[in-house]
Amino acid sequence: MNMRTHAWVYPCALALLILHTASATAQSQQAVDRELKQNAWLLDQLKSREESAGDIEERVFNVEEKVGDRALVKAFDAVELDLGGFLTQAFSVVHGENNTEYSPNFTQLELLFRANVADKWSLFSAIGFLREADIDVSDAESPFFRAGANRTPLIISWMNYRHSDALQLRAGRFVAPHGIINIEHFPPSLLDTNQPQFLRPFPGSTIFPNFMNGIQAHGRVFVGQNKSNFIEYSAYGAFHDPAPDKVLTGARVAYGHKDSGVTFGLNYAHGSRESGASPAGSFTAVPVRSSVANRYDTVGGDILIDKGRFLWKTEGFYSFENDEEDRWTFYTQPSVRLHDQWVAFYRYDLLDPGQGLDRSSEHVFGLNYLPFPIVRLRGAVFLRDFDNGRDNVLLSQLSATISF
Repeated sequence: MNMRTHAWVYPCALALLILHTASATAQSQQAVDRELKQNAWLLDQLKSREESAGDIEERVFNVEEKVGDRALVKAFDAVELDLGGFLTQAFSVVHGENNTEYSPNFTQLELLFRANVADKWSLFSAIGFLREADIDVSDAESPFFRAGANRTPLIISWMNYRHSDALQLRAGRFVAPHGIINIEHFPPSLLDTNQPQFLRPFPGSTIFPNFMNGIQAHGRVFVGQNKSNFIEYSAYGAFHDPAPDKVLTGARVAYGHKDSGVTFGLNYAHGSRESGASPAGSFTAVPVRSSVANRYDTVGGDILIDKGRFLWKTEGFYSFENDEEDRWTFYTQPSVRLHDQWVAFYRYDLLDPGQGLDRSSEHVFGLNYLPFPIVRLRGAVFLRDFDNGRDNVLLSQLSATISF
């Protein structure tokens, strides 16, 4: 190649380099613009979430005491996908007059999914993988563990439309929006036996169903001079699995004061119970199905005090039964956050399940230790007392939960 050839090659190469750089710069600027727009949208979403942090749906990932941030993943066409869950192992010792039994009777892996699929639409699902050996106390003198069973329930799964904080619509399988603990539902301190008696067996309908399939409207409105008070509500029309052709209706309204940490709730439920032979649940003498098919109307109230290191939950329900004995329940559960890593609680729990079954009271003493935000170690002692003079039952339980 001669010098004349070099004379036109170099300018051409330089021109091509300049054009390539300009094109890359333009593409890079477009990418930056897209990133900025996406970040601005995400900030709007975060702001919107913060303003509606009291929404019932948000409590599923942010309940009682936080257990750590959830990982964020993206998949398919979802705008955002949250994936979380927890793994729990429990070891139980049940004491009766005639024998003492022990077993690592409860292993649970639960996966929680939440996806924002559009600006106002979201999905939520919880899937459980359980190995359980239920605690049978039908004979209080000789309690025992039933044969272990593997269960894979779709616990809840719904889609939610958020028009505003004050109005949201939900369709699918959701928790019955009554009381305090059933709405929280996912605190890792609540195993089957840790729930108040009226929420056992799980998922039954001792007073009202733990879960239902249907449609729900819910929302929250902030009121008061400084918007420090709030009113939240839920109303539903739904079905319960043991009675899939019987419509259930109900509502809850609650008033809370953010500064004092006090929330008052009122509840009403109407429905039908399906009769049928069914076993009692774990650590309860109440069967999953009612002994008599009947209609019911349930009323109830609850008080939550959550201030500083002090947390106190109280709920009471009375169920007017159409064709059998009325049912009623009450519990109160004060707890103290002794330290950032320690929580101690006591619960007095009283249940009259009707159906000719024994009324029972229960004392529960519990201690939680969180060595890390995502790890919870628990110890609890349950003393069950039956009204008809049957021997008491004593249950001791150790368990651990790792959340992610």
